[in-house]
Amino acid sequence: MKEIDEKELNKLNIDDLTHLFMEVINEQNLKLIQGIEFLVEEKFENFKKNLQYVIDADAEVRIKKRFESKIFKSKLMFSKSDRLKLFTKINDIKNIGEFIANKLLLYRAVFPDEKFKLHIRSILKSLKVISNELSEAVKLIGTDLSKAHDICEDIKEERRKMREEEWQLLNRLYNYDMDYLSRTFIYLKELIESIMMLADHIKNFAESIQFLATKYLVFD
Repeated sequence: MKEIDEKELNKLNIDDLTHLFMEVINEQNLKLIQGIEFLVEEKFENFKKNLQYVIDADAEVRIKKRFESKIFKSKLMFSKSDRLKLFTKINDIKNIGEFIANKLLLYRAVFPDEKFKLHIRSILKSLKVISNELSEAVKLIGTDLSKAHDICEDIKEERRKMREEEWQLLNRLYNYDMDYLSRTFIYLKELIESIMMLADHIKNFAESIQFLATKYLVFD
């Protein structure tokens, strides 16, 4: 994400600031996902670098301040309270990503086998899909709520697929030999749960967008 100076930031309207905020947070999501992929590949330095980026990135703070200074002076296609709720949900994604990054940096696990790695890569691929789709849906909120609604339905379906994959992963984890290190077991279990926690928030966010579409549009 290229740096945006204060003058450029000040020119942006509420829609533009919301889109930019979502873009920044989505980029951090993708960095987090890539970081976990580095962990799977045992590229620990790249893993640490990516997760530190998620923790340290502060561009969203400047965007938030500009958004808050403009929201009450702006005319919007739907209520300011609804817009604030959406902005808060974007911010929650940042908080969840930062929490996950800090937790994963506490320990470095070596994955038990290739089958387990394959399942992790699969749910990470789905997480990347729904993160990108949510970013697209947010960009459509001010112009095409109907299309945003449809994209959010896709997000919910992808999240359902992830849930099936999650149970397969946990089943494998719980059935490894008991000599398997307990600390690694806890770490991998929490890794799976953390990925799903972020996926669940994205799904809940998608449902909020669908609620707006239902509230402000009349579907045929």
